[in-house]
Formats: sequence, structure tokens, C-alpha cells
Amino acid sequence: MVFHGSHHRFRQPLAPNVILLRLKIPRGKRARCLILYEDGGIKTTPMYLYAATPHYLYYQGEVEVSRPGECRYFFRCQLEEGEPFYIFDGVNGPGRPFLYRWDPANIYEVPPWVYDAVSYQIFPDRFYNGDPRNDPPGTEPWGGIPTRDNFFGGDLEGIWQKIPYLQFLGINTIWLNPIFAAPSNHRYNTSDYLKIDPALGDEKSLHRLVEGLHAANMRLILDGVFNHTGTEFFAFKDVLVKGAASSYRDWYYFEGFPVQMEPRPNYLCWWNIPSLPKLKVENPEVREYLLGVGTYWLREAGIDGWRLDVPNEVEPSFWREFRRQVKETKADAYIVGEIWRDARFWLLGGYFDGVMNYLFRDLVLDFFARRRFSISTLDFLLGLIRLRYPEAANFALLNLLGSHDTARVITAFQQGLTERMGHTVTYEEAVRRLRPALILQFTYPGIPLIYYGDEVGLTGGPDPDCRQTMPWEPQRWDQELLRLYRRLIKLRRSLPPLKGGFFQPLFTDDGTDVYAFARRLKNDKVVVVINASDFPQSVSLRAEELGLQEDEVWADALNGRYFTVVSGQMLLPLEANWGAVLYRYKRSFVLSPWPGTSCRPPAE
Repeated sequence: MVFHGSHHRFRQPLAPNVILLRLKIPRGKRARCLILYEDGGIKTTPMYLYAATPHYLYYQGEVEVSRPGECRYFFRCQLEEGEPFYIFDGVNGPGRPFLYRWDPANIYEVPPWVYDAVSYQIFPDRFYNGDPRNDPPGTEPWGGIPTRDNFFGGDLEGIWQKIPYLQFLGINTIWLNPIFAAPSNHRYNTSDYLKIDPALGDEKSLHRLVEGLHAANMRLILDGVFNHTGTEFFAFKDVLVKGAASSYRDWYYFEGFPVQMEPRPNYLCWWNIPSLPKLKVENPEVREYLLGVGTYWLREAGIDGWRLDVPNEVEPSFWREFRRQVKETKADAYIVGEIWRDARFWLLGGYFDGVMNYLFRDLVLDFFARRRFSISTLDFLLGLIRLRYPEAANFALLNLLGSHDTARVITAFQQGLTERMGHTVTYEEAVRRLRPALILQFTYPGIPLIYYGDEVGLTGGPDPDCRQTMPWEPQRWDQELLRLYRRLIKLRRSLPPLKGGFFQPLFTDDGTDVYAFARRLKNDKVVVVINASDFPQSVSLRAEELGLQEDEVWADALNGRYFTVVSGQMLLPLEANWGAVLYRYKRSFVLSPWPGTSCRPPAE
């Protein structure tokens, strides 16, 4: 049965005068569908495949109307070679169109700059030591073995000095792990939210960094830890001294007095770690203090948003107020929550712009490293995630493959390969398997997130091994991997459909591990073809299915090649564990070739 309903999965506003509409069609029956809508007469717009689940296909189209807030529409469908038929509402009688009214004030919007963002995560103590004078006592030589307790001297001055490297890499958004005063190297045990940790610099250092990044057209996101503090935080220290007489006794969840930290704390703390007492955020005083922190650094330092630590452990109503005040302070501030699982509650409830897309990471590792399922399963699982969330939110997700909380991505690939017979589990093999995964990461909807050092080949297991110092000797870098990251970042930021284009699956082949999809932006399109197998192969792209025109020339932006549609198809040779990123050739827009390839545009 072909189905359309009122749930956000089937219709949602994208702008005051633009709506997104979807149809659900039984799988196995390819369809040709149109939206017919009233707008000074009956107009039509095509629908494209958006997601393929085990039992259904979802087709999607966007309608732009001249009168914001209301649209009447119906559908015309043809399943394979059958007769066309129409889909009406039917609730108010046969042949009645669907009526959709929406309040433009309730549209899910994300900061416009997010669509162009490529993000880079920095663990400040481990990136670069720009000012040895502020090194904490016992700072160890750069390049040593990381532990949960040692320091290496990385600071804000070091990040400022490496802005040219960040420009060279091509990223335009930085996320810093916590920088506020704290006794640890990770600084998730805050002592003072309104003070930069002296080992990192001071408020002038942050101002200088923000100004330098903004001058380089980059933005800065800070890590907000509002679920718990450290035991050096002023409120907790006051209760330690005064006990039940402290005016801050209701800032935490104490079970009794005096406060006891060992052998078992008599207060709630994060993961039962005594040094991380949990804040009582429902307390109006605590709430007011934390909301003040959230807006202070936007005003005083000009930061561009917040990444929120374990927000699912904080009273949800706090985040709605946090969002309101942050957006009032800086309308285009970006708010992203650390949510490891299904994020529908947070993205449909008016809390965050996006979340850290650990679900994406899990699926990428499960297919490309571990081969726990087929490539067609990867496609439908990714589609299910897209269908869960508002469409605008899909573009604001941080699509990561590694972070300070996980094994390095190359090490994760090596570990994944241990599950498969006949693999060497070497660094070289892990990087080969990683290449198609990176192509997917940088061509998929959402914000690609790079964990510092991944681009030059850093390896390491979970915390603390994943928090090694950044190597700054180019001879220690994997130069080929770095070139791939730089190339993919450039493609991401140069081809408009890769930034804001809707996703359109084209085909998967479980026998050859080939995955093809498009990113579609109005009349522009980029076609991505990934060969996730260990063998080179040629893929035939059928013009009719992909919307290609005879004699049309397409450029492969990844490899510096050109292909022409001949006799209704385009034959595409692919290396093993590699891919192609295709766009319609325009003489006015030609990307430089991949190093070592020729890039000769076709003659006039």
C-alpha cells in the first residue's frame, strides 16, 4: 500500500514557503511519483528515492509555494510498468487533496553556516605547546606516553600558532575539549566556569584565538560540562567546609552530612566517580548560574556555540531554556549534544541543533571494518536514522569516526579486522579499508568531524591512548592519508550539493560491495560511487536511473577524470577500496586533479 501521513516522517516545513513531502511504497516496486500542488493553478514537482528500508521505499519531494503556511497537494504515482494512479487525502471525501498548515515560527532551523562546516576536534593539552611558561608542574616532554593524569603543555597559544596548519587542512570549525579551570588534563571536572585554566592561558588568550580563527573564516565551539563539577568548584568546597550549614547544600545531591568522599561518596556523582559530583540542575540557583555561563562566553569571547557533555543526564527543561538564552544572545550559535543513541527526543523537542552522530560511527565501523552486514543493510540503516530526525537536523549532526572517548579510527579498523579471517590487521590494511569510509563521511549529509591527528595517521586505543600528543614532524605523517583528507575536505566545501543537498540512494550491490548515491540540490547533483571491496571493478551507471543525459560529460572530482554518457550509460572504473565523486562538467568550475593523475577537460 502506498502511504502518506501527517507524521513528521511524511511532511515537515523546511522554510516559511517550502515543505518536504514523502510517500511510503512497498519495497520491490520502483516508482515514478509526482507531487501536484495548488499555487495559482496546479503545479508539479518530482519525487526522488530518499531511503530504502527492508520493507518500504520512501520517496521525497520539496514544494515551494508563494503563500507561506499553507499548501494543498496530492500525488501521482506509477509503480513500475503499471497504470498511473492518484493519492488523495480521502478523510473529507474522495478526491480531496491533502491540506497542510504550518506555523513558520516552528520550523526546525539550524545556523546557516552549519551546512558548510567541516569540524576538527582538539584536546587542548595534546595539540601544541605554544607557551611553555604556563606549563603545569611535572609537564612531560612532548610525544610521551599519555596517561589519565599527565600533562604535556598544550595550550590556547599553541592552537593559535597552528591556525596556518588548520587552514592548510581546510577545516572551518574547531571544537575544543573543556578549557575552563580544572585540576585534570581533560578538564571535565570544572573548578571555575568563568576562568580559563592557567595551564591553557587566560581570557586574553581565548580572545586572541577567537579573533585569529574568525579572521581565517573559522568558528570555535566550546565544551560545556553542566551535569557535574569538580570537587574544587566553589559551591562543593563550601559544603565540604560548612556541611549542612552551607548555603550551597542544595546545589548537589547529598545523602547526609558531613560530606564523605571515601571509601564511598555520600552524594550522587557521575559514574560513581567521587571527583565528579552531580549538580542539581533543577535548583533555580544552579540553573541561573549555568545559564549565565552559557551566555557569558558567547558575549565576552565571541565563541560560536557549545558542545554539551552528557546532556541526557540533565533535566531536559534546562536545555530548552539554555537554547532560548543562547539563541537570544547569538542567533547563529550552534548547539550540539553528546547523545550516543537515538536522539529523536532531543531533536524533535526543541533542545539542540544536532547531536554527535555515534550511530553513524557504529554503522561505518560495523560495515567497512567488521563486515557484520551487507552494504545494502548499511544503506537502509543509514536511511532509518535520516527518517527519524527532522531533515534540517540531519545536516547539523556531527558525523564522527573517532573522538577522545573512543579508539582512534585506524586502530578501530585494525580491531575490526581481527574479527575477520584472513586479514593481516596491519596499519596499511586498516588505512585501505578506511578510505571508502572517509569518502562516505565527507559526502554524507551532516558535519564531518575529524579528531585531531587522525588525518596524519595517529593510532591508539581508548582513553588515555587515544589522547596522544599531535606529532608536528612532517616525516612522521602519513602523507598519502593527509592528502586524502585535504582532498575530501576541499570537495565537501567546493561542491554545493555535498553541503546542502538531499540524499538520494541510487543502488547497492552486495556481491561487489558497491554503493552509489546522489546529493541533490535543486537542479544540481553530485553522484558518489564507493567500491568497498578489495578488488578493482567497473561500474555501469545507467543514465535513465540517474537522470543523466546522452553525451553529457561528468567530471570525477576525486580522481581528476572525465566520463561521457554513451548509449544510455556511463562506465566507471574504480580502484579497490576507493570511489568516485562525480559532478556535471562545467568549464567555469574545474577542481584541481588528485596528485599523480592527469586532469584534461574535454575539448570544446
